[in-house]
Amino acid sequence: MLETELKCMLTEEEYKRLETMFDWDWVKEQVNSYYSDPSLLLKKHGITLRVRTKDGISKIQIKVHKNSDSPLQICEESEYDIDHIPECFTEDEVEKMTGIRTKASLLGSLTTLRHSLMYCDGVEICLDRNDYLDKTDHELEVEYTGEMPDELRAKLSGAGIEFRDPAVGKCTRFMLRLSDIIHGAE
Repeated sequence: MLETELKCMLTEEEYKRLETMFDWDWVKEQVNSYYSDPSLLLKKHGITLRVRTKDGISKIQIKVHKNSDSPLQICEESEYDIDHIPECFTEDEVEKMTGIRTKASLLGSLTTLRHSLMYCDGVEICLDRNDYLDKTDHELEVEYTGEMPDELRAKLSGAGIEFRDPAVGKCTRFMLRLSDIIHGAE
């Protein structure tokens, strides 16, 4: 499945403003457990390997990033059922899922409180509060097929929300925070 989304980081104030601006379809918690390999081959190929747990159901998710340095993120995404959170994936398992022969180990997890709204056909708004490694951040994602409606862009712009800066995904933010902790740059 090809996923197209606009992302932007939010201040806590912007997050609270958007939280009350829309009538959300649902609010749920989800946990992303992130994996990496010793040689960072997955990262070099723009691949995120995670297990997402939501509503008590876990799925392995593979995201292959098609672009970077833009608020617009395009990823090829696939997922597989799994009944637990493994400590690691073997070389055979990672190769089967990604085409790259390497093993991958669990690094940790990020918990998201997600507000979701199907704004219109083919357009979903997700407002996220993310907690990971003693840090909290907030972001807005607008996932869509076709074009993002001008009315929605204008509504968000009127609330002071702009999609200008390159998007930094949850996995990258998690990895940067982990690196800061490991290297004592807190």
